[in-house]
Amino acid sequence: MFSTIAGALAGAAYGSAVGYIKYAALWKRILKTNKKIAAGVLYQHMGISYAINVVTLLIVFLLRNQIPWDFMIVIIAAAVMLSLVGKLAPMSEIVSHVEEGAS
Repeated sequence: MFSTIAGALAGAAYGSAVGYIKYAALWKRILKTNKKIAAGVLYQHMGISYAINVVTLLIVFLLRNQIPWDFMIVIIAAAVMLSLVGKLAPMSEIVSHVEEGAS
């Protein structure tokens, strides 16, 4: 039982940390500026965000034999927290920074 809780906490901590770093690096700067961005930049950031999510979960998968907890618990907790922390970025506010007709 303790191993399950510890694995869930470890996965949640990992997913939260990566999710927050991703949010701070990709979206926070856009929200702080009043400048408009091109739609292509928005799509580029969304692609980078998706790639970071895949790499984050791939790292857990590749380390599945080295982690002392149940792999499924860790990867599910990491994925859930990565998703929840990703909700920090209010997409409607980010989209409002996109220039009309720009790409």
